[in-house]
Amino acid sequence: MSDSFLTDLTLIDGLARMRLPQSTDTLWSDASLEAFYRDVQALDRRQDVRGLVIEGQPGQPFSHGVDLALFHDGSKAAGAGVNREFGLAFNALRRFPGVSAAALTGDAADAGLECALCCDFRIAEPTVRLSIVPARYGLVPVGGGSQLLPRLVGEVWAKRLLLCGETVDAETALAIGLVDAISEPGQASELASDWVRRSFRQGPQAVRATKQLIEHARMRPLETGFAAERDWMVELQGTAEQIEGIQAADAGRAPRWTDHEGEGGDR
Repeated sequence: MSDSFLTDLTLIDGLARMRLPQSTDTLWSDASLEAFYRDVQALDRRQDVRGLVIEGQPGQPFSHGVDLALFHDGSKAAGAGVNREFGLAFNALRRFPGVSAAALTGDAADAGLECALCCDFRIAEPTVRLSIVPARYGLVPVGGGSQLLPRLVGEVWAKRLLLCGETVDAETALAIGLVDAISEPGQASELASDWVRRSFRQGPQAVRATKQLIEHARMRPLETGFAAERDWMVELQGTAEQIEGIQAADAGRAPRWTDHEGEGGDR
């Protein structure tokens, strides 16, 4: 595994594209999780990064599971350490302030699919197959899959995948909501990039705030979500971004966004 996931990174006009250096023989380890967390955090801090596409290596699976060697001795301390590393790495991806998309350029299994679940969108090649069955190793999902999967596909399909060990093809994944679109062959990365770039038309602070509100809607009571929405509306009033958005609309031109970082925190 590479010391840094960003050794295979391109950045063009605000869009970062990261390739996971994984295959059927190269799995998530504590070192790769630490590197992934560090690198996503680094992208988060860059004002010239507004979107992120994560893809697999050409001709390889998108991403597979955790290195089972981490669990061979049955140590609870080791298990807790793996849990912590996955939590840090995948939460960083889920909380990335811009829009993210997983380009499923190959099959995704177990923790690899959980990585994709932590992105805002999932775009699949027509031939991909997806599965998540850590229970076959006597384990449960470690990257948020048990919580994110039912919210995307419903309880029945979550159970079919997690408990019955079903593998789904791209068409089935689209029908149940596990992926958001199927690309033409060889075009998943480009379609994912196009989806992410569409968000660049919106204000960066507004995108960050809206992502938090959508997350809020999945996790918290309706009335508290309404309150958070009103709070964010006040928070954004008078910012340079909000003023630019109104002035651009009045002038009939495209807005010129400059501030990626934002001024508000998590609510």
